[in-house]
Amino acid sequence: MNAKYAAELRKLCANYTKDAEMSAFNDVFTPGKFDNMYYKNLQNGYGLLESDQAIAFDNRTRPFVDRYAANETAFFDAFAKAMEKFSEQRVKTELNGDVRRRCDQYNDYKG
Repeated sequence: MNAKYAAELRKLCANYTKDAEMSAFNDVFTPGKFDNMYYKNLQNGYGLLESDQAIAFDNRTRPFVDRYAANETAFFDAFAKAMEKFSEQRVKTELNGDVRRRCDQYNDYKG
């Protein structure tokens, strides 16, 4: 990972429990756009997490990173197929499931 980007991320996240407005994006160059820039960033060492960056250098996953970075249409097609498969999974609802208000915490139910 790029040392300067890592340092900036550490600084950004230093007060994540106190700053409700803090955001760390997987893609710092086009954070408000759905595109293939995430994969281009990985090729340039700008993965947000070490586990993200690892897929760009692992022989098993690098071909996907390279394909999606070079061809946005291929990424969109693969994403659409993955979402379709995901939608076929059994979703937990009502008393069997819960959507977290914050991804890093369980919802607090006092009752």
